[in-house]
Amino acid sequence: MKNTSYTKRSIYLILFFIIIIGCTSSLYGMEGAGVYFKASLCGKIYKHLSFLVEEDIRPRDDFKEAEWFLTTVEVNYKFNKYLLAGSGYMSLARYKASDELRNRYYLYATGTYSAGRFTLSVRERFQSTYKVHAEHPKNYLRSMLTLSYKIGKSGFCPFAYTEVFNDTRNKMRSDKIRFSTGSNYQLNPNNNLQLYYRYHIFNVDDPVNYRHAIGICYTHRF
Repeated sequence: MKNTSYTKRSIYLILFFIIIIGCTSSLYGMEGAGVYFKASLCGKIYKHLSFLVEEDIRPRDDFKEAEWFLTTVEVNYKFNKYLLAGSGYMSLARYKASDELRNRYYLYATGTYSAGRFTLSVRERFQSTYKVHAEHPKNYLRSMLTLSYKIGKSGFCPFAYTEVFNDTRNKMRSDKIRFSTGSNYQLNPNNNLQLYYRYHIFNVDDPVNYRHAIGICYTHRF
């Protein structure tokens, strides 16, 4: 039984990487499209208090070199199975462009409810981003709704979400709307892979995000 389970996991993993290769290849040369690569480390600090460290690398749209490096450090607290809150800092650095450096601070709260294999979550996040030499920070209230479904013991958990970026300095105008769908794949209790497609509707210029993007993320939990 264990050998059969191991074989299935290996097949799933191979299929996962085939899909990744196919998706990234289809974006090559497409205007306004890119790929995001992210690695995350997370774990408990004490009881319900946890940490998160992430590095998000975003190549140029021609895939010849990295363009943006997004580094995140976060602490969060799980009050119960329904409510999680946290705060963090993110550095957004553009390769070979020191005048494009941004420092971001954020607070968030996430409510989660599960029914069977379905999970619904709502997150509200306030962030303030300070660009070097800019007169004022850019402040957003980001509202996100996520629905996910766990496929038995396969390790796959598909999801879809919508996120709206509301400009708090401009009468809560929606500057950007983000749509995403993808799947997590649980390798084991400590390691997870995620593949997603992301689409943006821009109402303002955004040099950090592409209109179309494929994201690949690896997470290790201590």
